[in-house]
Amino acid sequence: MDFGVILDLLLMVCGIYMVYWAVQMKLTNKIPPILVGKGFPINRAKDSDGFIRYIFPFTLVVGVVLLAAGTVGALELFAIYPIVEILMRFVLLFILIIYGMLLMRAQKKYLVGM
Repeated sequence: MDFGVILDLLLMVCGIYMVYWAVQMKLTNKIPPILVGKGFPINRAKDSDGFIRYIFPFTLVVGVVLLAAGTVGALELFAIYPIVEILMRFVLLFILIIYGMLLMRAQKKYLVGM
């Protein structure tokens, strides 16, 4: 078992975890602590409903993308096309950076009120 397979399995677990938290957030209407900074008082958020409405679709999509990328990598579907696998990794990195930016913007707008 090489490091690439371990990384792909870790991506799958992170994808499942994100999808789980997105669904839990939508069903319970509570912000999961994983989506806010450590020690942030979630009960003092300015507009938690707006935060959930804004960030839910992005969290769900990123979770599905992580799960799909991890599955494709673990099954080595692009093993004969290494350039496609490298491109997939860069696209995944780009998606994670954009998601992080959207999450920070949502925290500032809906939770802190800046």
